[in-house]
Order: sequence, then C-alpha cells, then structure tokens
Amino acid sequence: MSADTEPQEGPVRSRGVDPDTWIRPLCALVVAGVAAYASYVHQRELAMQGGADVVSASLWPPSVDGLLLLATAGLLKSTGPRSRRARGAVWSAFLLGIAVSLAANVAAAPALKWKPVLVAG
Repeated sequence: MSADTEPQEGPVRSRGVDPDTWIRPLCALVVAGVAAYASYVHQRELAMQGGADVVSASLWPPSVDGLLLLATAGLLKSTGPRSRRARGAVWSAFLLGIAVSLAANVAAAPALKWKPVLVAG
C-alpha cells in the first residue's frame, strides 16, 4: 500500500475551519464580558455607597478584579519552585478577591431575599 491509501489511525479531521476552535473562545468571551460588566457595576455601586468619590469608585472594580486575575494566573502557573509562603500569599489574594467581588455583588441585590441575592451573586 502506498502512503496515500494506508488507513489512518485516530479521528479523521475534515478540511476547513473547525467550529470548535472559535465557538468556545467566543462563548467564553461573551460570558466573561457579561460577568465583568455586572461585577464592575456592583463594585462601583458599593464603593459609592461606602463614600468613595466618583473617580475612586470607578477605579475600585479594576483593582479588585485585577488582583483576582493576577492571583488566578499565579495559581495556574506550574513552572518554577515556589515557597509555601508564596503559595499562601497567592491563595490569600485569590480568596480576598473572590470575597470582595462576591460581597459587592450581594450588597447590590435590590432586596435581601434569596432570589435577588442569588441573581446578584
């Protein structure tokens, strides 16, 4: 048998564009965008209620979400030796970012009943 007529092993891929290569990232981008918008609005509202001026309240959400993003990147990084203290600092930053973001979302709920809190959270 020639190389052209030998049976192929594994899954056969069709020629052309695989929809999975762009559908998943697009869906992830949409979900992340909606979450980022809701998080920004809720955190800014909480900062305003806490007495922050407009500029500070507008800068608060990117700082909290930036902390969370950096901590997530640190948790996902698999290379290089890290001390127990460094791992603890990364986990602390991650948990702090989650707690602040979730608290801001819950505080933005229109009523302290389970449905509005669940939606806001």
